[in-house]
This record gives sequence, C-alpha cells and structure tokens, in this order.
Amino acid sequence: MNAGKSRPDDFRKILERISHRHDTRCVFDAFIRFAACALAAQTREAEYLEEARRWEKPELEMFAEALGALVLEMEAHSFEDIIGGHYLETALSTKGQQWNGEFHTPKTICDLMARMTLGDVESLPAEGPITVCEPACGAGAMILALAQACPPDIRRRLRVTAIDINRTACDLTFINTTLWGIPARVIHGNSLSMEYWAAWSNIHWLAPWLPLALRARTPEARKQGEPPPASEIKRIAVSLGQQELTLDGVKTRIHFHIFHAEQNAESTSGTSLN
Repeated sequence: MNAGKSRPDDFRKILERISHRHDTRCVFDAFIRFAACALAAQTREAEYLEEARRWEKPELEMFAEALGALVLEMEAHSFEDIIGGHYLETALSTKGQQWNGEFHTPKTICDLMARMTLGDVESLPAEGPITVCEPACGAGAMILALAQACPPDIRRRLRVTAIDINRTACDLTFINTTLWGIPARVIHGNSLSMEYWAAWSNIHWLAPWLPLALRARTPEARKQGEPPPASEIKRIAVSLGQQELTLDGVKTRIHFHIFHAEQNAESTSGTSLN
C-alpha cells in the first residue's frame, strides 16, 4: 500500500467524506447513534429508523462501512477509547469543550485511577455481581480502564451504571462497553440534580443467561430509551452517597473523586463499586 494514501479502513476518512455535504458534528452524532443502535441487538430499532430517514442510501452505506472500520481498529487497541478521542479532537470544537466542560482524561490517568479504585482484587467478593456507578462517564474511558484492570472472571461480573448529561456521550459509552463485553446500563441524565431522561441497557446487561436472540424480548429490552424507574434512581442516589471503603466479606464499596477545573469552579464526580 502506498504510504502517502489514507488507509481505506480508517473510519475518520469515511466520516470526512460524508462531511463534505453535511456538518461535521451532525455526521458524527448520526454515526454514533447508528453504531449504538446496531450494537443493541434489535432493541433500539425505532431510534435507528428515525435517524435513517435523515440520510440517503449511499450515506447509510458509508456509515456502516465506518462502523466496520472502527471495530477493526478497536480490536488492535484493547480497551482504548478510540472513538471518544476522535470526538474531542474533531467533532467537538474547542469552544464547546470550554462551555460544556468536556475534556479527555488521558488513558494513563484512567489506568492509574482504575488500579487505585480496585486495590487488591483478591479482596473483592468471590461471587455475585460487582456494581459500578460512574456519574460523569463521558465516552466511558474510565470504565474501560477499570474493566481492563480486572481479571476476566471479575470483568464478567461487573454491572456498570454510567450516567452523562450529554446524549452523544451516552451513545459513546454504550458503544465502548458493548464492544468490550462490559455489562452496562447507560443513563442520559444529570447526576447532580438527579434528573434522568432516558436509559439503555447493552446486550451484556440484558439477561446475560439467555441466548442473544431472546434478550430482545425481555421486559427491560422493551423499555430501551425510557426514563429509569424511581427504584433505580433511588439506588443511584445511594451509590453516589457512598463516601467510605467498607470490606465486610459480602460487599465492597469504593468511592473516589475526580476533580475537573471548569470555569474557575471545581466539580466532583465519583465512581463506586458495591
């Protein structure tokens, strides 16, 4: 291959071609929506069809090609937030980062915080789910780092609740957790005001003991995109209120703070493992 030419399997170049006729941010948001719906095992078909009506057939084919290229690239970079990095570098303007407080946490920092959060994995319960609450998930880079730090048997037991106020970020986390086999419940909402507008469960969260074809028929799958129920909101509030480390042989609770400088104000987000 000629080194001077772009790789034909580069999802960035494919999206760039679509952007010749459309706004770059609109193209990216549509791509992320299509990807999230495609990975949802037919549980987000209404969302897919609604978005598809806005695009012509050749463009839809290019979106599909871009998803295939993204998956291939992700396979070569284990647990790395490739698509989130592209979002911050290209689709989100510098002004947008400043106004919205959206900044990319480097993978080295994510890895360090994941190891600090987990501590000695031998101290975690030997069986049962390990719940994680990430109230400002972004594209899910911190979740990916946590999953990578876990041995495979513990990774399969993770149950991640990921929350973000940005709808695009929710789709990014849905894509990352689905492709890396992390059971996740992604919620579009504000974890500070406790307002939640929509929620989606990936295929690893939805009745994982069932064959894939049957998961789309579960009651939870039929509620994709609906606001979380009051009982779930209450559990989230309890998780966000955990401030201490407790090792009692049954539950493990770990809470840590991530500090972001934003317009001279300090905001706090936390992650807890139950």
